[in-house]
Amino acid sequence: MKNALIILLFATGLFECKSECEKSKKGTITFSNSSSNPYDFYIDGVFQVRLSGNSISEKIKVTQGNKRVFYVKQVSGYLLYPTERTKEFNVVSCSNYDWQIP
Repeated sequence: MKNALIILLFATGLFECKSECEKSKKGTITFSNSSSNPYDFYIDGVFQVRLSGNSISEKIKVTQGNKRVFYVKQVSGYLLYPTERTKEFNVVSCSNYDWQIP
C-alpha cells in the first residue's frame, strides 16, 4: 500500500525531487579574459570579480531572469579609454553560460 501511494504521488506530480539549482532558481556564468589586461565584471551593476589577464573565473551563480545585464570594463593597459562591453542574458535556472572578452 505504501509503495502504491508513493507511485501515485510521483505520477500526479505532487511529490517532486528538485535539484538545488531548481530550488534556488539560479544558473551560472563563467567569464573568460583573453586579453593580457585585467577586467572588472558586473552583473546588473553589481561588481562580481576582477580577472587578471588571460584567466577564467570560477562559476558565478546568477538568479534567473530576463535581460540580466552583464558588463565588463578594462582596468588598466589602455591608451585613451578602457574597453567596455555590455551584454544582456536571459538566465534560465540550471543553465550554464560563458562570456569571453574582449
